[in-house]
Amino acid sequence: MFPSSLPSSIRVLERGWLSANNIAFLDDARTASVVDTGYVRHAAQTVELVRHAAGGRHLARIVNTHLHSDHCGGNAALQAAYGGTERCAIIVPAGEMQAVNNWDEDALSFRSSGQQAASFSAAAELSAGDVLELGGMPWQAHAAAGHDPH
Repeated sequence: MFPSSLPSSIRVLERGWLSANNIAFLDDARTASVVDTGYVRHAAQTVELVRHAAGGRHLARIVNTHLHSDHCGGNAALQAAYGGTERCAIIVPAGEMQAVNNWDEDALSFRSSGQQAASFSAAAELSAGDVLELGGMPWQAHAAAGHDPH
């Protein structure tokens, strides 16, 4: 049996077809995190959705499940809106940090796939088995091979 509602620290940010839905976590009274950020063309909408969901909290972390453009396209806009790299850390999948921080569109597969995302900087990597606390709950990362070749 599934619960009929989500915990109060979780907010699902829904948007149109084929743009990643995002999940905002209210980590404590002052900070929030978001998982995935949608397409770059929806970045302004993403910033507003996160501001509303965070309820005045500071967005301290962005966690990317993978780096397809529908999952990381709003990273740069959110990072800029919440104080830059020093105040809004972006966590990317293991093995992707160098390509992100050097903004290598070939290594990130953006060029070959025709995808777009604004350049952003990553602060840390997330590996299978790592545990993050989001919304006051532990979440363990699992590898899901096949969707993203990296």
